[in-house]
Amino acid sequence: MQEFGHFALCISWGLALFGLVAGLYAGRTRKIAWESTVINSTYLVALSAGCAIFALGYSFYNNDYTNQYVWQFSNRDMPSVYKISAIWGGMDGSMLLWCFMLAFSCAVVAWRSKTYRTSMMPWVLAVANSCSLFFLTIVVFLTNPFRYLNSPLIPNDGNGLNPLLQNEYMAIHPPMLYAGFTVFAIPYAFCMGALLSGNLSNEWLRLTRRWTLIAWGFLTAGIVLGGHWAYLELGWGGFWAWDPVENASFLPWLTGTAFLHSVMVQERKNMLKVWNVWLIILTYGLTVFGTFLTRSGVVQSVHAFANTDIGWVFLLYIGIIFVLGLGLTLFRRKELSPERHIVSFLSREAFFLVNNLLFLSICFAIIWGVLFPILSEAVTGTKQTVGIPFFNTVTLPMFLALIFLMGIGPLIAWQKASFKSLAKTFAIPFISALAIGALIIATGTASYYPTLSYAICWFVLMTILGELHRGVKVQRAATPGSFVEGTSRLIRRHRTRYGGYLVHLGVLVVTVSITASMAHKIEKEFTLGVGETFKVGRFDFTLDGLHDGGTTNYNALYAEVKVRTTKDGATYTILKPELRRYFRNDESTTEVALKMGPWEDVYLVLAGLDDTGGRGALKVFINPLQVWLWIGTLIMIAGTIITLLPKRAAQVASESSAVSNLA
Repeated sequence: MQEFGHFALCISWGLALFGLVAGLYAGRTRKIAWESTVINSTYLVALSAGCAIFALGYSFYNNDYTNQYVWQFSNRDMPSVYKISAIWGGMDGSMLLWCFMLAFSCAVVAWRSKTYRTSMMPWVLAVANSCSLFFLTIVVFLTNPFRYLNSPLIPNDGNGLNPLLQNEYMAIHPPMLYAGFTVFAIPYAFCMGALLSGNLSNEWLRLTRRWTLIAWGFLTAGIVLGGHWAYLELGWGGFWAWDPVENASFLPWLTGTAFLHSVMVQERKNMLKVWNVWLIILTYGLTVFGTFLTRSGVVQSVHAFANTDIGWVFLLYIGIIFVLGLGLTLFRRKELSPERHIVSFLSREAFFLVNNLLFLSICFAIIWGVLFPILSEAVTGTKQTVGIPFFNTVTLPMFLALIFLMGIGPLIAWQKASFKSLAKTFAIPFISALAIGALIIATGTASYYPTLSYAICWFVLMTILGELHRGVKVQRAATPGSFVEGTSRLIRRHRTRYGGYLVHLGVLVVTVSITASMAHKIEKEFTLGVGETFKVGRFDFTLDGLHDGGTTNYNALYAEVKVRTTKDGATYTILKPELRRYFRNDESTTEVALKMGPWEDVYLVLAGLDDTGGRGALKVFINPLQVWLWIGTLIMIAGTIITLLPKRAAQVASESSAVSNLA
């Protein structure tokens, strides 16, 4: 299958190059025949890339160790699901997966091009094919996964996948993350297509709204799934460590979120046009920057691939993205000039601008923290790192400010709000938030930042509920019925708005969970002999046994620990953490034992045996409200899906009329 896979890759590369050139020609000449040719070639790029990734998957599944990449990341004793997920277990296969997902997204755009009915489509497809061409160039010429193993004998078995990646979440986390990264290339292509064609009306924003939401949803899911993998697999009791590669995935999420909010100002008021162009250029550029960090070896991370010499290619491409964007922005500066200006700080557009500034400030702070070790080594010769305290100290106030604005921005009036209207809308939420904060301080259960976080989250929750109550009241006045019927009609009629509120509700749940798990976590290390008990928080931990076991892939040391509640001695759960050693890699991993609950997670790690060999070395984390991080993310995804649902024709007409009246 090596020859077939490599041939498919080469065909895909040639077709992407043709699509780029033909798209530029079609955009320049406006010839329908050439536009159809570009559409067909874009389909074939995706088909060829799909054939290539199928060929690699077939080689993995059938243990074809003539393929160097298959030998390096697979072995016969691995379960079938890990043989498939091993496709993206190394750099070569992960880049191929990236190419396929990007090409598939471009093919969907080509398929929808006749529906879009816009003159910018040839330019859009040309830019989309240029994105595919870059990543296909990387795969074909630098990271080809179809190289033969440099050995005269075919090995009987492979080297095996990294044990840390032999986890079910790694079968879905990277594809989700890559889907978010690659789909963000589509709004970028529309933006550049608008700049190249000169069609700088709000049409490109309208056509990319769903693409941006889909990309944002996938990226959100991918980031949190990565956090869940780290929580279950790494055995350190946390889910986010401000690791450079974690940060690299978070950066485009920040700018993508800013873009989603900022486009509303342009659609309503024809303002922030340059902001929106550069937010989407920055978002796409940061997806490439994240790939550079992961694959260049410039940062050390448990998530990073091995050191390679391809970093300069990504830096060159990032430079091209920003130089081209800058040149086109200057060339189209007259068309990008705002039709209106902000007339009052007390307006929705002003709050959205502050929102943008906060997102970009957080983004800059994270980039500085990621690059500081590299810059310090270049200047002083000594690599100086920044850790979790730096990121928490710098970003936490800005995150809390964003949450606060999340409660104000959607409810404040456009153009100019009066103090009277602000008092009417926000007085009750603000006073109740102050009361919540005072109550927490009085009980002494939290320090300054956690108290502020809880109070702000309560404020935003009350604004959302207040808006829902006002909307239902108006709905029931127009159409009498029960509260449930009124709520249902309101949400159906304004699905996009309330889908957004549901996303905001999910953000609040996530914020409370993160605050609680960081501020009130209990962590203890201890050793136990069989039959001994140790108290942690409101639980007693008793070691009932230690024994060996394993599979054909690894051997393991198991502990059986009974957890009882201290108050009444009732058995809460039985936890069985493991310490594994994989034969092929000769590497050890911890498999945590976890009992999730609505109030706290009981998280137990077996570190090994003490010096005597008869006592288990254990580490316990009690993480309050941790499960609500995952539930909050599901709420965010649900809100995104609701927002993506197609609108009825009557609803579209109603919203268009409302926009015209507001303008």
